[in-house]
Amino acid sequence: MVEEAESSNSVTKKAVSKVKSTPQKIIEHAINTAINTVEKAAKTDVKRTEKRAARTAKKLEKVRKIADVAKTEVKRAVNLSNKADQLKNEHSESKKSFRPAKIKERINEKIQEMVMPIKETIFYYDRRQLIILSVLYAMITVFIYMIAVCLLQACFYGSWLLLGLQIATEIIGLLALGSALFVTFFPQKLAVVNKDGIKIDHNQLLKWHDIAVAEEKYTSYINRRPFMALHLKEGALEQYRLTFMQKLCKNNIFTPFSIPMYAMRPEDAAHIREMIKKQVKYEDNRN
Repeated sequence: MVEEAESSNSVTKKAVSKVKSTPQKIIEHAINTAINTVEKAAKTDVKRTEKRAARTAKKLEKVRKIADVAKTEVKRAVNLSNKADQLKNEHSESKKSFRPAKIKERINEKIQEMVMPIKETIFYYDRRQLIILSVLYAMITVFIYMIAVCLLQACFYGSWLLLGLQIATEIIGLLALGSALFVTFFPQKLAVVNKDGIKIDHNQLLKWHDIAVAEEKYTSYINRRPFMALHLKEGALEQYRLTFMQKLCKNNIFTPFSIPMYAMRPEDAAHIREMIKKQVKYEDNRN
């Protein structure tokens, strides 16, 4: 009987312990379930947030591309507006300052430039003047040679000074004749004009933007030979390598860059004058 009572007590204790432990398990299960639910909800929210962020980034990229295209179109519209205003101003100025004949002449010049563009224009020394000058030098040389021969035959036959003068005049005469023949067959360039600048003789090319003013005047009041002195802007002369003759002319009326208009044909002088007027400021001081 005692053993049955003890066994019943142990069973009762076990049942009581099970009953006591049951609420704790239920609570733990509920807590675990709640934690899992919260974690799943958090993961779902994170995924949704990432998707929303990706969609927002795509939308921002589209908006940025649209803004870039709009900015480009605005710039293009502004440029077109500026060009239209410029053309309008040029048209209004041409109406005010040009007559119909001059407008037609300018249109013809533009058409000629488009059809047959001129890269550069070469101007030569007037060969007639060079030949006449060479012949004059030759005549002077012959005259001096004849005087030397007469003096030698008269009384100074053994003079070394007159003999040297005779030889020098012969050499000068041959050089004058040779120079006349040379310029006859090989024309000498006076100036080369292109869109960038002007090259005078064998000097360095002078840029148009370095010229302050082109002044045409006479060499003196006696012989009145016209020439054009090109005055450079301040500090521009240091960029050019000057020849010996340019250094000599640096501080006189000719300046380092000058065009001898008197050594050209009249039509060439008028042509180069008009070309220079279109590029730089021109002053006529031939008074």
